[in-house]
Amino acid sequence: MNTNGTTNGRRDRVEAGLMAVVEAEEERDACQKAFDKLKVEHRGLQAEHDALRLSHARLQTEVEAYRTERDEAVEKRARADVLIEAVLTLLGKHRGQSLESELAEAKLA
Repeated sequence: MNTNGTTNGRRDRVEAGLMAVVEAEEERDACQKAFDKLKVEHRGLQAEHDALRLSHARLQTEVEAYRTERDEAVEKRARADVLIEAVLTLLGKHRGQSLESELAEAKLA
């Protein structure tokens, strides 16, 4: 019985060891599957992130172009306002002289 008991004890320990190895391998495989799934998800999120960064950069470029266009339009408007003011000043001076000469002619007539 001693030999038989020892053999059964060894067998039990070997079976328990094998079961532990099988369980460890199953857990390892499950972890590997989960990790692979997370890697795929990460690649998808990274691609989405890259697309958003590209879109953001494109929008920043557009905004800068619109700002430059706006600044140029404001500058052009300011130059036009100065020109219009100068023309009105000249017309006012000329018209004032014209009115004076017309009044002088009317008094003589």
